[in-house]
This record gives sequence, C-alpha cells and structure tokens, in this order.
Amino acid sequence: MAVANLSTKPAQQARKEIYNTVFATLNRLEIEASPVNYELMYEVVSGNNPELREKFARLRKPITEQEIETLARTYLPHHFGKSVHDESASRLQNELTTLKESLQSGQSSLSTFTNMLGQATGKISSIDPRDTKTIQSHLGSIRQMGEIQQSKSVKLLESVATQISAVEAISSDVEEFERTKFTHPTTKLANRRGFHKKLAELYGAERYPDDISLLLCNLVVLAPFESTELLRLKEAVLERLGAIVSQTVQTTDFAAWLDRPQIGVIVRTSTEGEIQKIADQMRRGCHAAFDSRPGIMPKVIARFGCSTTYQASTASELVANAEKALHTATEEDNEKVVFFSVGARKDWMLYRS
Repeated sequence: MAVANLSTKPAQQARKEIYNTVFATLNRLEIEASPVNYELMYEVVSGNNPELREKFARLRKPITEQEIETLARTYLPHHFGKSVHDESASRLQNELTTLKESLQSGQSSLSTFTNMLGQATGKISSIDPRDTKTIQSHLGSIRQMGEIQQSKSVKLLESVATQISAVEAISSDVEEFERTKFTHPTTKLANRRGFHKKLAELYGAERYPDDISLLLCNLVVLAPFESTELLRLKEAVLERLGAIVSQTVQTTDFAAWLDRPQIGVIVRTSTEGEIQKIADQMRRGCHAAFDSRPGIMPKVIARFGCSTTYQASTASELVANAEKALHTATEEDNEKVVFFSVGARKDWMLYRS
C-alpha cells in the first residue's frame, strides 16, 4: 500500500499559476476582471472548453464588451440566471393566465348548457305525450345542444393540454438551466462548482460523513492537447472519457471534472480494495479514450490519490489530503492508488456506529 503524508500542495500551486495567467491575460487584453469575464477567461486559458477557446481566438483585437458578453451568455449561462428565471416566470404567468381563462370559459359554457338542458327538460315534461311531433322537435334541439357542447368540451381539453405542455416545457427549461450550472460542458460530469456543492452537502448534513472517500485522478502529460491542432481532438476525447467515468462510478457515487487534478470521484466506501478497483477501471477507460498508440496521440497516464472522511473534519481538509496523496503518486510514478495517512492506518470499521 502506498501512503502519503506530505506538506506540499502542488495542486493548489498549479491553480494559483492558472489564476495568475487569467488575470494577466485579462489585463493584457484590457478586459474588465469581473466575475463573469474571469470565469470566461479561466475556461479559455485552462482549455476546459475547446470550442470556447477556438471562438475566443478568432475575435479581433481590441475585443469589445459585447463580444465578451455574447460568449459568456452562450458558455456561462448561470451568470445570467436572474434574466432566465424572470423570463420563465413571465412565460409561466402568461400560460397560467391562458389556462385559467380556458377553464373559466369551459365552466361558463357548461353552466349555460346545463341551464338550457334544464329548460328543455321542463318543456318536454309539459308536452302532451301524444304530441310526438313536438317531442321529437325538442329532442332534436337537445341533441343539437349536446353536439355543440361536446365540440366545445373537445376544444377545451385540447386547449388545456396545450397549456399544460407549455408549462411542463418551461419547467424543463428551468431544470436544464439549473443542471448546466453544475455540469462540465464537454465531459458532462459535474464541474468544479458542482464538486464544491457536493462537498458542502456532504459536510453540511446533520450526521458526520463516515465511510466516504475522495479519489483524485491526475492525467499526466496533457500539455500537447492544448495546441490548436489538437483542441478539437481533445474535446472528442473528453466526451468519451466523461462517458467512461460515468459508467464506472456507481449511482450512489459522484464524479466531477476539475481541470487540475482532472477528475474527482466521491465514493461511499473507505475499503482500499474497492477504491483500487474503481481506479483500475478508470485507468483502463483513460487508455481507451486517449488511445496511446505510438505516433498517433501523446501518451496520457493516470495517477490516483485518495483520502477518507475519517481523516478530515472539513471539506477543504479532505481535498487537501487527497491532493497530497495524488502528489506522491505523480512524483513516485506509482500506478497504484496512494492513500493519505497520518500514521498507521486503523480499522475504521470499528468506529462506525
């Protein structure tokens, strides 16, 4: 078993470097360092979104605020959530108003039909039973009223169905918008925002999280994929890789694309054998996704570091411990999962309630 107990924080240093690069790029291009522009430039610099990076590279200098906002609205829709929700609320209000009017119209039509039917019934009751001609005339009127009401009822049902479908579509749009806020656009895994949200939920629960592990994966030697000619290829590779990771993790687990390190998986176990099995499946998936045949693509190697909630009282401590273990795996060129440890590992199962 490989064990890490380091004080260095290479992952944090790498993120700090990219943060500095982002601010330097914004300053060089004379773009305001607003939260939206910062995140947009982060996606460009990090290479997380090859399509965005390519479109940004095509912009002529100087880059205008309108061009930046257009890209941001396309690739960072969560920053414009208020307008999205406002628009959805307005659409929903219009559909519900139309639905209410349709129902009121249907109620009025049914009430009129009921009154007319009552009057016709009263007239028939007062007719001489021997006057069949008059009775048939009244029955014909009742039948005609019934056909008219049936036609109105069919139209009402169609109108109500249309309004309900419209309301469901609006609800679906809002749900999709909320989902994309926490999803990496290429891999379809959770993004770093979604990862942090999951950690917050994990440590924000009333019950202390136990028997849960954070497995980090570093895909070594990804730099060649940042070249312009390989950006499109990288996007296709990441799509395949995201699908492979999604198939590898259990439905009770959670996977995210983090950029540096690239993959984070929260698994509901602290058993090293089970965690190693997940890592092995992910490693094979990475090889299949990147296709490391000589002369075709750069060779990409997967390294893994892991820590458990038993060793971390906070989410940040859990991440830091896993990053230390990952650093050891990367530095020592270790194919096995390196598990963070503060000393001799204990049988944590003894402490479970």
